[in-house]
Order: sequence, then C-alpha cells, then structure tokens
Amino acid sequence: TLQERIGTQRPNLQANETRTRMALIDPLLSALGWDTSDPGLVCPEYDVSGKRADYGLLGSDGNPIVFLEAKRLGEPLSNHRSQIVAYASELGIKYPALTDGDAWEVYDNSKLVPIEQRRILELTLTGAAAHQCALQLLLLWRPNLSTAQPIPANAPIVGLAPPTPPVSPSTDGWTSLVDLRPGTGKNAPSTIRLPDREERQIKYWWHVLLEVAAWLSRTGRLTRDMCPLRLGKIRYIVHTEARHSNGREFVNRRQLPNGMFLDAEYNANDSAKKARFLLTRCNQAPAEVLLKFD
Repeated sequence: TLQERIGTQRPNLQANETRTRMALIDPLLSALGWDTSDPGLVCPEYDVSGKRADYGLLGSDGNPIVFLEAKRLGEPLSNHRSQIVAYASELGIKYPALTDGDAWEVYDNSKLVPIEQRRILELTLTGAAAHQCALQLLLLWRPNLSTAQPIPANAPIVGLAPPTPPVSPSTDGWTSLVDLRPGTGKNAPSTIRLPDREERQIKYWWHVLLEVAAWLSRTGRLTRDMCPLRLGKIRYIVHTEARHSNGREFVNRRQLPNGMFLDAEYNANDSAKKARFLLTRCNQAPAEVLLKFD
C-alpha cells in the first residue's frame, strides 16, 4: 500500500513533512506495533535538552528505545544523520533512526565505530519487493526491538516471499545454474549472466560464486546485517571480517562491493552449490543465473 501511495502521491507528499508522516511514516510504525496514537508507546516531539526528536519509541519502562527523525519524502537523509545520532547519544538511546517515509535507516549507537559502520538497517520501500521490505523491517517490529538484542530477519518467514517462476534455460547456449551438473570434467564457464541480464566474463569455477555474491552485494540484497552467513558450526561463507568462527582466516578472501568478505575457496560442485545457497538466502531465484561454456 505504501509503495503504491508513494508512486501515485509523490508530488503531494514531497510538499512537507507533516503529509509524509501522516501518509507514510505513521501507518508503517503502527503496522510494526508502534501505535502512534498511544502515548504509552510513542512520544512525538521527544524533548532532548530543548531540542526535539520527532518520535520516541518507548519501552515498557516508558523510556525511549529508538529516536526516529522524520523528513518529507525525497529529502536526503544524509543531511540529518549526525543530528539524530547526537540526540540519541545525549540521552544514551541505543538506536537512532531516520526516514523520509520511503528510505529508512537505523543505527546502533553502542558500536564505537564511524557512523556508516553503525548502520544496521538501510532500506528503500520503492527499491525492493514488498515481501523483502517486510522482512527487513522486522528489525523495527516492537516485540523484536523491545528485547535487549533485536534480531534482523535473514530468511523468509512462513511464506512471506511469493514463488518466483522458474526461468527456463535458453536455447542459445546458456545453462541455468539450477540445471548445472559440474564436476563431470567440463571446463569452467566463460560467461555468467546475472538476473538483471548483466554479463561478465569469468575464468574459474569459483568466479561463479564471486560474481553472484558481488551482484547480491551491489544491488543491496546481501547486507551486513545478514552476517555471518554460516556453512556449518565453524565455517562462514560471507562475513564482515575475513575469518571463521574459530579465528581461522578465509583462504580465498574476496571483498564484496559493500565491504563484506566472501570465502571463495570452493571447487566446481561447491561453487555452484554455494552460489545457489546465497541466491536463495537473498530471495532470488537461482534459475535466473545463466552460464555459457565455450
């Protein structure tokens, strides 16, 4: 509903902050359990030493868990990040957040790192499918955020994601990733075609995994709040640092566009299997990745 509203009412909502709050921000907060009409849950214009945070989302003790700064639709959030982080820091609030009704950002002030590295949620409603937005926004779900350590949702819950129709392998020499049977003596593919139809030249089997992971990272589908992505009790496939849970460093460490690290130490069978694993975890159909062999 909000995606459609942004599309049809954008000029109207860009006019001022109040319209944005009433039409976009308040409905989404309410859907996440923060009834904006209940002063026991949400305190608008929360006082911070004479200044105002637009929303204080309150815990059971009546103290804010989140300070949320609201801006009119289309206003760049980058101009206001330091302000809301400063408000939260002044009163010891762990989670500063800001939104223009379409873009949503949440930060963890307990991390003593630069502000960009504190970000635990970065989402644009009009930039992803509805079920993917709902999944990521569970970080702001009141029963989740009211805990000491809110858990980001990394995988679909009870059918949130609609089924993606399979892409049949084309007849022009391409092989779908789901129909691939590597390890039979065939050479590595020469070209990979990604779901957005981008084609990239590759040389080794592990390049299949690398290109898939880089595309997921580049398009915002593979995010830092999903890390670490585990392969077992010890090994990670993607993490924010290039080491496994036992402290061992990634053997074939490759840095992704968003700064995360991929362990690309896999043979033909494993590279294809792990690429399918990453696509599935990011709600993408592995059948949409095609390979061409010389």
